[in-house]
Amino acid sequence: MSTVLNPFVWDRPLDDPSKIVGMEAFANQIALTLKGQTNVALFGPRDTGKTTFTNQLALELAKSHGEDAPPFDVVKVNLQRVVSIPGFIGCVHDAMIGHPVKHLRRAAQRQIGALEKEIGFDIKVIKGSVKSTAVNPAQDGETLHAQLIALRSLSERLVVVFDEFQRLRHCPGDPLAIIRSALMSSGSNHVSLLFTGSIRNALKMMLEDSHQPIFGEAAQMQLPAISRIDFLEYLDFQFEATGRPADDDALNYLLSATRVHPRSTQQLAWECWAATAAGKRVTLETVIDAHDRLVQTIERSEFASVLNVLMSGDDAEANEVRALQLLADRGGNNVTSRPVAKRYGFSSHSRVRPALVRLQGRGLVDQRDGSWYIVDPLFGEWLRRASPLADRPAMETANEA
Repeated sequence: MSTVLNPFVWDRPLDDPSKIVGMEAFANQIALTLKGQTNVALFGPRDTGKTTFTNQLALELAKSHGEDAPPFDVVKVNLQRVVSIPGFIGCVHDAMIGHPVKHLRRAAQRQIGALEKEIGFDIKVIKGSVKSTAVNPAQDGETLHAQLIALRSLSERLVVVFDEFQRLRHCPGDPLAIIRSALMSSGSNHVSLLFTGSIRNALKMMLEDSHQPIFGEAAQMQLPAISRIDFLEYLDFQFEATGRPADDDALNYLLSATRVHPRSTQQLAWECWAATAAGKRVTLETVIDAHDRLVQTIERSEFASVLNVLMSGDDAEANEVRALQLLADRGGNNVTSRPVAKRYGFSSHSRVRPALVRLQGRGLVDQRDGSWYIVDPLFGEWLRRASPLADRPAMETANEA
């Protein structure tokens, strides 16, 4: 008897197209935009599927969409930990020599080898801690520029994805000007760029400030939410196909509890699948118990650590905690109501919105259609359950009566 594996993946981006939910039309739209030589800036909160989407986009870009839109190659540069030009160089180096497509990887190795002969030293040295002190910041900038020129030579039709692009706003050495010179000027007409960012305001600032080198150089788009029905059908199929069919009320509770948040939905589905024996059904009780277990784990998570730091901070950080609690308890509409602000300890209702904007910068909250919300629904539920001010569900009150 063959082993059946848990079909739900939540701890890493997905690259299996059969497990990517509800983004086909958007991937086609972005692919055609990029093939039309228009750069794109894509916003989306943390853990909502941006990196998974770029994997799907790469598959879409590899298709032919007609004579004017032949297949494009994709190189993805992860900037999540970049704090310096040498760090940026290291990320580009890793993206090039670690490319999953063999002919691009070998082309990258040839380009890197030629570049190292030209500059006279090993690029891996720049990445490492043994970097020569004789190399100054200007030389690092020149190396990055030459490296990006080499990158654009990998393919006649190329999309370069800069993931978590807003990290470069804190990087000294004018990396945006280097990108513009190498990848957005003469000789780069065959290159299109995709900038992704989880901190919307920071990325918008880089694109909308006329003093920035890439001002006005990208169409701005929001990563769409996955529709509830698309996720419902996906979950139903995956549970059924792996011998653990799910009841309708269980699936609906699962999606309501996670607000169709991609990572949390997959995580709760994984937990439910693991708690159900082969051949048994996933019931409403299964989902409720699994949800309770996941919410309790927040106590030991990074969210709890961030909350503890904020609670130990100054008045502005204390207001961020108040704003989080307000959203968890009451939702994101009418957040600047004077009575509500007073109830949560704000000295003035005018201090609520600035606190939310700061939390947005931390990636903890976001705004959609004018309403604020806590990005991770498990974190929000953990806050709500611990709050003395939350409106308690009627079902809980009835159970205690």
